[in-house]
Amino acid sequence: MEQRKLQIIEKMEEKGMSVAAAADAISFNPMILGLYLARDPYPVPTRILDKLEGVLAN
Repeated sequence: MEQRKLQIIEKMEEKGMSVAAAADAISFNPMILGLYLARDPYPVPTRILDKLEGVLAN
């Protein structure tokens, strides 16, 4: 899961998407999402990763 999290962070950076914009796109609290997307080994719930991948696919 850590690798999937890092891939999503990299895709967001490539697209220039901020955490706040991503949080708005998935209707999630930007402060909590920012904590989830820290570059650390802590897991992110699968449902959040799924939503972020859906947003980044567009």
